[in-house]
Amino acid sequence: MAKKKAAKKAPKKKAASAAAPAEAPQPEMNPQIPQMMPGMGQPQMANPMMQMAQMMQMMMSGGGGAAPMMDPSAVPFSAGQVVEDEDAGLNEDFIRPSLLTNLVKEQEAIELGCVLDNLCLSADGGGALGGVPKGCTIAFAGPPGKGKTRSMLAGLAKVAASGEKVALVVAEEGFHDPDGNGRDDLCSRFTKIGMGVTGLAEKAFRKQVLENVFVLESQYHRGQSWDDFVNKYRYLVEQEEIGFVVIDSLNMLDPSRSRTADNLSALKTYNHEQGVTCVCVGQIRDTGAPVGGEALVHTADAVFLIEEMSLGSKEIAELWGGKYRDKIDVVRAVKSVTTPTFPHPVRLGRDAEHGVLEVHEAQPKMYAVPSA
Repeated sequence: MAKKKAAKKAPKKKAASAAAPAEAPQPEMNPQIPQMMPGMGQPQMANPMMQMAQMMQMMMSGGGGAAPMMDPSAVPFSAGQVVEDEDAGLNEDFIRPSLLTNLVKEQEAIELGCVLDNLCLSADGGGALGGVPKGCTIAFAGPPGKGKTRSMLAGLAKVAASGEKVALVVAEEGFHDPDGNGRDDLCSRFTKIGMGVTGLAEKAFRKQVLENVFVLESQYHRGQSWDDFVNKYRYLVEQEEIGFVVIDSLNMLDPSRSRTADNLSALKTYNHEQGVTCVCVGQIRDTGAPVGGEALVHTADAVFLIEEMSLGSKEIAELWGGKYRDKIDVVRAVKSVTTPTFPHPVRLGRDAEHGVLEVHEAQPKMYAVPSA
């Protein structure tokens, strides 16, 4: 009986196999070879990233064949309509000059007591402004050993003596040597220069000047980055209401020297908002151009550049009060966005007592520097 049942079931299997023809063997897929996509007449490369993007687009559009949803941020431009915004602060980003008061202003000055006071002119160009432009961020660059730092320390003391709170940003050396290792440190030099230009004794200088002075050390060898400097600078300016700053030097705040102009741009924007006058002492390259190049010149509100002038002929030597083939130091006002500038080079001299930069007595009469 078992054999008969087995014999009856055999034809059914054969019929079933005959009803479903065997599948043809499929060739293996090679991802390196373009494959034919369903419904397409051209070969396509299998791209998982594109497939994922298509899936995300379908999900965002609600699936099916609905059109993809438009990015809301593109609506005002693509549809030509203004999207209503409930944020009232948005209106503050736009200025209507016709609604402003006190439209016309005269540029004020901060007197430093050095040659920089003579390089910017009054609005009519008839006389010197009598100082650096107030509220501006200024680049003062030149070769080492020309008196830049000494002149800025003297200017810092004079401004502090007037009652203004000032800050000195030190990026090249330590300010004070508490251990007394025998070095005439920057604090000592600043005190002696300041006492000299203000005429104050040490006790009076401490009370009338140093009470208004704040020093921010930002040396890169201590691991200080540009961001570290920005945080401390903002805190100091806003906490103490600083009005005048000297940075010595801007280049050393970024030892790579690759972002000098960008850093100056950010610093200038902040100084404008806070009403800070800032002189950034800078270095120059072997070519004579300031570190930061043309970008730095375009960024700063005012640029003063110390250069060496070669007296290449006897006539030029006689004009500038030097000897044939000698080199003299001159300073130029490269630009000032808020004032006219003196259009000629100014020969540099040093104050015999304090070493502060001043107009040399041999400055040509035809290029006489105007007084305030």
